Amino acid sequence: MKVIVNGKEEVLSLVVNGTECVRDFIGNYGALADGQFTYDAEQDAYLCDEYTYDWWANVVSDRQTLEDRLAELRDQYGADRVQEVLASVGSYDLEDEAAAINEALDEEFA
Repeated sequence: MKVIVNGKEEVLSLVVNGTECVRDFIGNYGALADGQFTYDAEQDAYLCDEYTYDWWANVVSDRQTLEDRLAELRDQYGADRVQEVLASVGSYDLEDEAAAINEALDEEFA
């Protein structure tokens, strides 16, 4: 997803199972509709302030690392076993979610 921050072009990317899904990920949390990002058709990019970009870049990076780890664990231990761990993780704020899931995965697969 092309993002313009203070006139500088940046990219946010989240690939899950070979599919780019960062717009869906961010959109599912309302950030494409609540003013965090504004679409600019002329630039074919989303505009946002630096704080918003930095926050989402961190969350997306954490989620990408988690998704990569989940894919490896599914290959090694099977999707059902990994899903059991995921189902046991409680609810967390988005910026803390990947860390909480990783902690549960560490306990199960350490």
